[in-house]
Amino acid sequence: MNWTAIGSPDELKFDPGVPVRIGKRWIAVFRQGTGDLVEYFAIDNACPHASAPLCDGTQMHGKIVCSLHLWEFDLRTGACDVAGDWSVATYPVRERDGQLEVGTPD
Repeated sequence: MNWTAIGSPDELKFDPGVPVRIGKRWIAVFRQGTGDLVEYFAIDNACPHASAPLCDGTQMHGKIVCSLHLWEFDLRTGACDVAGDWSVATYPVRERDGQLEVGTPD
């Protein structure tokens, strides 16, 4: 696993997600919760249906809704509400020394 720093949580502009490029991948990072209960999630940024950027979707109830065709993707698992073959990859996110880091495969 390779860990890449993407910035401090206060500097990142979650609206609702933040697009980041790590190597050849575009990844969308999301924040959920408030205060001490904040969690961060990272998924592939492109919707597998028509490549719409998932970072621009609507975040609700632990899911991101694609703005183009309203498909829903679970932020924890990447599962798509339409069918399993349309799921997106997820990536671990951790906070270390005031920076968020996203883990990607070697």
